[in-house]
Amino acid sequence: MSLLNFLTSYCVDQFYRYGDCLYCTHPSGRCSGSCLNCSEEVNFHRKGGRTDYDCQKFMYYYVCRYSWKYCSEIMYALEQIGLSDYPAYNILSVGCGGAPDLMAFEEMESAWDTKEIFYKGCDANRYWTPIHGAISQYASSTQNINAKFINRDIFDVLGSGKPAVHHYNIIVLEYLLSHFPPNNRVYLADILFSQLIEVVLSNRLSDSPFLFIINDIDHYSVRPLFDILLNKLHNAGHCFSYQKSHFKRRNSDYNDGSSEYFSDQNKFIIPDEIKDEFNCAINCTSTQLIVEVQ
Repeated sequence: MSLLNFLTSYCVDQFYRYGDCLYCTHPSGRCSGSCLNCSEEVNFHRKGGRTDYDCQKFMYYYVCRYSWKYCSEIMYALEQIGLSDYPAYNILSVGCGGAPDLMAFEEMESAWDTKEIFYKGCDANRYWTPIHGAISQYASSTQNINAKFINRDIFDVLGSGKPAVHHYNIIVLEYLLSHFPPNNRVYLADILFSQLIEVVLSNRLSDSPFLFIINDIDHYSVRPLFDILLNKLHNAGHCFSYQKSHFKRRNSDYNDGSSEYFSDQNKFIIPDEIKDEFNCAINCTSTQLIVEVQ
């Protein structure tokens, strides 16, 4: 069983075990009883609606709704990379959520060429804690995955400026930039990229390329942020190559240098009962920045 199948099965079970929400965190004080409604309220910033992923039952729903899509999007990105150049996968996932990037790396590995995966997931949302515990349980049953999680704000983690203790060669930002407050998004992205370069890239795994993957919503408030990272890497004197990609058919070019993927199809067949119950997101819709630092 893969992590994707294990975790979605776990979350389906927990979703039904949880029953009604014991402590309603909805701003109105009344839960509609529909996690789909809450999901739409968060995604589309509906006035008076839920503003964050701050309900335990909702988190189980979220994993079941989005894991196949998010995992597929990262797999498309990994297909653009010469993974054979990486001696191991030492991954720092910022705003890791339910770890769809770890799922993608596991899915890309072949049975006869399994590399060691060290995964550090950082997410400030405490409602991920039981889900992270389940992922750690799964990882402990494998021979090649070591998964650890930290429930802290990434700015606090990196704020000291000291080199990272672990030697990473991969950083993933999965739908993190769009989660920053709109009026502070550029500033926070600027600070985050500086810290990642100074703290993590500076103490990289030797004899390996260094990979950045940013996967996020294809929106005008996110796309320009990619160039902040590229400019910082250039100004720091790093030699790197990059590509920008997207899935959705665009009505205009946006002049961002992004190329459209040949397909937006989900890479998995989702069981019908889960697809219907959890309104699973099917097609890939993100925009991506993939950077390899030599």
